[in-house]
Amino acid sequence: MATISNKPNNPNKKPKMNDPLDDQLREEYDIDEQDEEEEIDIDANDPEFEELDQAAIITAETLPKGIPDVNSIIHHATIPQSGFTQLQIENAFSAHDIERLKLNPDNVTVPVALLLLFPDQFATLTKARKESRRKKILIHRGPLGEGEDMFDREKLVLVRVIDRVLPGDTLAIQTRMTHNYSECKNHDSEPPFHLPVVYEDDYFAIVNKPEGIVTFSHKHGGFGRQNVKSCLPWVLTPPEAGTISVMRRPSPVHRIDRGTSGLLICAKTKPAMVELGRMFRERKVKKSYTAIVNGDILEPKESSITSKVATDMGVCIGNDDTSNDSKEEASWQLIDEELEGQSAVTIWRAIRRWPLENARNGTVALVELKPKTGRYHQLRKHMALVSNCPLLGDKAYDGGGLARTLRDKGFYLCSNRVSLEHPYYNTPEGRKEWNAKKKTILGEIASGNGARITEEEQEDGTLLVLVHCEIDLPAKFSEF
Repeated sequence: MATISNKPNNPNKKPKMNDPLDDQLREEYDIDEQDEEEEIDIDANDPEFEELDQAAIITAETLPKGIPDVNSIIHHATIPQSGFTQLQIENAFSAHDIERLKLNPDNVTVPVALLLLFPDQFATLTKARKESRRKKILIHRGPLGEGEDMFDREKLVLVRVIDRVLPGDTLAIQTRMTHNYSECKNHDSEPPFHLPVVYEDDYFAIVNKPEGIVTFSHKHGGFGRQNVKSCLPWVLTPPEAGTISVMRRPSPVHRIDRGTSGLLICAKTKPAMVELGRMFRERKVKKSYTAIVNGDILEPKESSITSKVATDMGVCIGNDDTSNDSKEEASWQLIDEELEGQSAVTIWRAIRRWPLENARNGTVALVELKPKTGRYHQLRKHMALVSNCPLLGDKAYDGGGLARTLRDKGFYLCSNRVSLEHPYYNTPEGRKEWNAKKKTILGEIASGNGARITEEEQEDGTLLVLVHCEIDLPAKFSEF
């Protein structure tokens, strides 16, 4: 159920514990907040976020319980009494594998049986082995019962990769359908810091990260609970009971620089993490930043482009163009300058200029930036190194001198606008839920809170559900 939230932080408590999901994220992506990018995509195809199936929307109460009881069995299949056919085995495996694994129609390993029984979920033996090791697979020895108690708990066990399955055995896939947000909080009644929630539903959320707060804790410690990941269980509402594949605790899908404030997208379910990760990789999340730069920034005619050209390049100008020009003729600046050997593209324009003592040329400018790519410090580097106007207060790129006198409030950069496809309501099953609850969801989104949901008709006539968020700039932007 979608809500726009300005609610007070939830005063529940969290024991200190190591989160393997958090550890895996940090190790896999070498997250180091000291040299963080404005925007870095996390690969949601990582096995931690892979979802076995998103097809059934059912409740935990109606599903057989797994091992432990917080898990629910979402799929099962029984090996035929006659076993697999020799042809099935020969079509799926090489002669070498058949010999090496000692496969025959009535005696195969668990990974082999998974591949034969669930070809859509397990395309390779490697995937089947991984899911078995991650305790996602159960085996029921002997015939199943009927009804809700079809699985005899005394005959149901977690598999080992080396286990063999025989005719009449049943393999089951289980997934967690409950959260433990409260377990992720420690005994403090208050969250570590104020983290406003701009948009939230059962599947994902968008929060407003304060300046000076890191997204994830440092790889080697040093920030304690002063990071967004640790704060999320306090400020987000657990998904409704029955939501498939709820994450143990919510997690940011990407990250923004410690010194940057603004909108940060977080997943609450594993399928949402997968889908949001795909959107970031394919550059489908449309972001806008606002910054103040140090200097009278130039807008050369030779690097000027129209909104139409920018849109054709894959940068979204959208309906948020506030200029008096038409969308086709509105003027933007293009920076297409590689950073560390990688393509980096930024579209920007100046909104207004005003005088400021000790600034370059005695002037600063408010600029709107729309990155197409998300390279390391892309916006900061493009402004400083290409446009020769670093962000005001950016000690890493301002060049020193008089600029040192303008550093007391950090640099001025805010991710204040984002639009993206809903990660669940555009799936086949999600569309059913959207159609059934659309009026309720739209009715709960109050105007003026910075978030809205729209439907956009596609070329094939289908409607795409989009989420848009916009926030006010931090107070320091208006202190001049």
